[in-house]
Amino acid sequence: MLALALVACPASALLAQVQDPQQQQHDAESRFRELTESMQRLHAYLAKVGNQDDIKTLRAGMTLAQEKKIQDAMAAIRALLDEKKWDAALQRMQAVRADLVQLLEVLQNRNLDLQQLLARLEQLKGFRGDVDKLVQEQTAEKQASARTEELQAQLAAIQQAKAATQALLQDQQELRKATNELGVEAAVEATKPLAEKEADLKARAEELGKQLAPIDKKAAELAKPADGAKPEPGQPKPSPSNESPQALAAARAAAGAMQQASSQLGQNKPEPSLKDQDQAISALERAQKELERMADEAKRELEKLPFDQQAKKQEDTKSATDTLAEKMEKAEQEGEQADGEATPGRKSVQQAVPKQRAAAGQLKDYKPAKQKQQDAKEDLENARDELDEAINQLRQQLQDEVLRALEERFTAMLAKQRELSAQTKTLDKTRQNTLTANGRLPASLEGRIQAVAAGEQDLEVEASDALKLIEEEGTTAVFPEIVAELKDQLSRVARDCRANDTSAPLQQRQAEVEDTLTLLVNALRKTIESREGGQSSESSSSGEPPLVGISAELKMIKFLQERVNKGTKDYEKSYPQDQRASGQAVGDSEQLSGRQARVRDLTRKLAAKLGKENDAEEEK
Repeated sequence: MLALALVACPASALLAQVQDPQQQQHDAESRFRELTESMQRLHAYLAKVGNQDDIKTLRAGMTLAQEKKIQDAMAAIRALLDEKKWDAALQRMQAVRADLVQLLEVLQNRNLDLQQLLARLEQLKGFRGDVDKLVQEQTAEKQASARTEELQAQLAAIQQAKAATQALLQDQQELRKATNELGVEAAVEATKPLAEKEADLKARAEELGKQLAPIDKKAAELAKPADGAKPEPGQPKPSPSNESPQALAAARAAAGAMQQASSQLGQNKPEPSLKDQDQAISALERAQKELERMADEAKRELEKLPFDQQAKKQEDTKSATDTLAEKMEKAEQEGEQADGEATPGRKSVQQAVPKQRAAAGQLKDYKPAKQKQQDAKEDLENARDELDEAINQLRQQLQDEVLRALEERFTAMLAKQRELSAQTKTLDKTRQNTLTANGRLPASLEGRIQAVAAGEQDLEVEASDALKLIEEEGTTAVFPEIVAELKDQLSRVARDCRANDTSAPLQQRQAEVEDTLTLLVNALRKTIESREGGQSSESSSSGEPPLVGISAELKMIKFLQERVNKGTKDYEKSYPQDQRASGQAVGDSEQLSGRQARVRDLTRKLAAKLGKENDAEEEK
């Protein structure tokens, strides 16, 4: 880029202040011709050595010069100066000056790296958003598959429990029939075998209880919405029976009744045992009914999760994942990544596709695909993590670049403002002794004042560009407002200069611009030095460090408040109480009020930011 810097020097010289308009215009045309000839020669040389980046830059500069017709515009300005058409010449000069500033920026690649970083960051954030959406979809599909699997397992367990309950009920009914046939006075030898059988049934009832315990528990779990979600509108709430172990309670009640019946039979009391046996039968019938109800409910839930619908959703997610993988790969092939760098997370996204395809195939065969879906979900989560890491690194790199670019820009602006301020003071002294007979300024002096106005306007453009960059970076609350204030200050100064004002109040406003630029430069330099020294940056509630720290932003608010305080004191000195109803006094008062309101709003904004960060810390 050294060659391009050499080329840019003549363009920079073209922006010098006009002292002798006609001669300077002639010199400007000559220098611009030298510049265009140098660009053409350098373009031919670079085409031989194959420096494509510099070739693109030169071609962009040459195209801009041709489209803006800068050479023709300069010739037109010279003609206007020869004809003494000063106002028309000044207007054309300002337009050409803006074109030259744009050409200089193109040749110097100003902000090119930053724009590339911003574009890269936006691209990765877009990919990250796509991956996050896929993770959510895959999670929902995996949950649906897992629920299907659980419901199928629950149904199988219920069927086994039903068979065991039916067998136990049948045996208990037969034993009750045998007990009833003994009569009131049965022989001990007759009741003893029945007591032993009842004891066996009691043991089987206890085993059934163990079998029913997980079924009851699972039924209660399945009745609850997934992940604590509320039931969908129109869907019935889970029944209370699902929230307590109904089947298990019935089995335990049956076991207790059987224990009592066995004891009665052991004491040769068949008639009293019949009542306990009836209770056992009734309890088993309740367990049977509860199992039927749970089976019906599980079937209804399964009907809400048809395999063909699950398969279609999984196919859709697979297609979206495949499309994203192609999009990420295409970005690499088209050279959108720096130095052919692979898109973070692309391989993980690609790895998820065959697993999603296999999951969809299983679902089409009416089989849950929880494991395949979990594997695909993990791949997508890995891709998201890779993108998060790359985005964080890029944000840090972007901040470093933004800090350096802003520090360089504001330092140059400060030097230029000091030069313009000095020129204004000189011009103000000169004008006292150079008024024409009719009280007007000489054309040459007016031209020099307008050159200062053009310089102030250029600085306003610089502040506007800096503000856009800060807003795009977007991590600070007060810093962009200070730059916006700087832009407004420069706008007012440029406006007054265009009105040929060189007075002390204008010079004071120029000094305020210098103070603002000094504040910005110092804040940026301190941040850069702390980062280069390895000091950790203050973090925001999102975990992303701000461009400048909270302490620097507090100093900026203090700076603005001190300026308002000084303005208030100056107002009191300038306008005695009896003069404050005048138009000028009212206007100045309203301006002070507006500046105070701005400080108030900035303080509130910073306080809100600190409040959010404190809340985030407490949550941690």
